[in-house]
Amino acid sequence: MINLRRLSPICPKCKSSSTYDVIPNLPETPEHQLQALDYNLDNYAIGNAKFYCMTCNHTWKKYRGKKLYERITRIYASTWGFPGPNYEVRIDCIKKTIEHSTSLYDRKRPGIDLKKLNDNEIKWLLNRLYECNLLNWAEEYEVNGLVCDGTHWSVRIEYDTYCEIKTGSNHFPDKWTRFCKVISKLSDNDFY
Repeated sequence: MINLRRLSPICPKCKSSSTYDVIPNLPETPEHQLQALDYNLDNYAIGNAKFYCMTCNHTWKKYRGKKLYERITRIYASTWGFPGPNYEVRIDCIKKTIEHSTSLYDRKRPGIDLKKLNDNEIKWLLNRLYECNLLNWAEEYEVNGLVCDGTHWSVRIEYDTYCEIKTGSNHFPDKWTRFCKVISKLSDNDFY
């Protein structure tokens, strides 16, 4: 069974508190969504960023528009699994740098590649992250049951006053592949 955390934010349209966060892979109806514990999902997400109001039938995302993307100061992204390779990327939008490192299970960590970024590259990155809908990814993407091998990942997004962490194990957001391609292109290194 899946132990889900449910959110009930206030509806921005009618101000009702009869709301819930939508669980992907379930029919988007209150009957199915609110009885989620009756389902045995293979893949599931926790802490979703899409909400539904049962009073006025309004659906909305946690974040709308590009404005919040401009407030991102740093991004730390990593993928790891047995036997590797493992990747770590640190993007600093203030210092305009990107650090990339790769390691394998049976080898010491090699040096870190550091690259300076210009204003156009930072702007390009933020536009691509918006296209990936990064800020509206769920907090956790998991596979039901015990999995020893596979890919684990984490993305930490820092703003001026707070941060968000999104993680997963063998389950990925819809635009994960696009996100990996953006990171690879910006760092001139592999990231998957």
